[in-house]
Amino acid sequence: MHEYDFRIESGGIIVGYLNLADKQVIITDITTPFSEDSRGRNYFKRSEYGHQQEMDRLWHESGQKKTYLGEWHTHNQSIPVPSLVDKRDWKRIDKINKNYKQAFFVIVGLNKLKVWTVSDGLIREMEEV
Repeated sequence: MHEYDFRIESGGIIVGYLNLADKQVIITDITTPFSEDSRGRNYFKRSEYGHQQEMDRLWHESGQKKTYLGEWHTHNQSIPVPSLVDKRDWKRIDKINKNYKQAFFVIVGLNKLKVWTVSDGLIREMEEV
């Protein structure tokens, strides 16, 4: 696991398996920032290049079983709150045709991480169980 100092935001994609019969999502891989990503104190913009190539590699190596599950990034906040840019990006991603309809969006804060999903343009925060 990487340790981040939160001076600039970090992020990537979340990859894994869907076990729909057991209603399970199994996260197996995450990407970390690539040099092509745009990063700053209050933003992270994922480059399509490195993350998409890594997703393609994992998909092929798994026999087309691993799939894109969502995105993650950091916020320099104790308890993360999605920005308007985050919400706009999540809604954009929700409209893209993907193997898993309800992607996860994780923001890692200084003391807590939070997870959201988007379905039909509606953003919902996941609850802790």
